[in-house]
Amino acid sequence: KPAAVASVSPGAIGGFGANHNVRQTLVFLDMPCMQMPEAYIGGAANLFDDNGKLSEKTRPFLQGFIDKFASWVKLNRAV
Repeated sequence: KPAAVASVSPGAIGGFGANHNVRQTLVFLDMPCMQMPEAYIGGAANLFDDNGKLSEKTRPFLQGFIDKFASWVKLNRAV
């Protein structure tokens, strides 16, 4: 099954190490893993507004990631 990895962390580097560890596991399991765009999301506490909604600054990046992943799934779905 197609896969993608997104990591989120309170720190600045957005779970970089964990992201790559998970990606290696998915490759071992023979799951085609989307290479680009990569998603290392740092500063998780700042991603939401006072009402708990995703900030307008973050939304376009995440939507782009989701759109690319949807295309990846269509390209790699099992026959």
